[in-house]
Amino acid sequence: MIIYTDTTSEAAIADYMQQRRWDRQRERRRRQRRQYFLKQRLTGVFLLVFTALAVMATGGDATIAIITVPLGLYLVFTKEMLLANDFYRETKERDTEKKWYRY
Repeated sequence: MIIYTDTTSEAAIADYMQQRRWDRQRERRRRQRRQYFLKQRLTGVFLLVFTALAVMATGGDATIAIITVPLGLYLVFTKEMLLANDFYRETKERDTEKKWYRY
């Protein structure tokens, strides 16, 4: 870390602005990650509700639940990224580039 005694110098201002950009970028990624997992969990809850409605509509035949209940529970409780969307692809590309920052 560089400590500047003159905070009005060009280097100090440039360093401060760079830190602000990195902080904003990190916060944006955190928000995106939070939203991604909220969508994933809501998808899992929707799948469980759909299963209950499908079982009631078929008169108690719970064959559909063999696949949908484990998948819904996995979507709700996992910390893995399972839904493939733009954020997922950006994250995977960033991980393959092996940059120094993490969200």
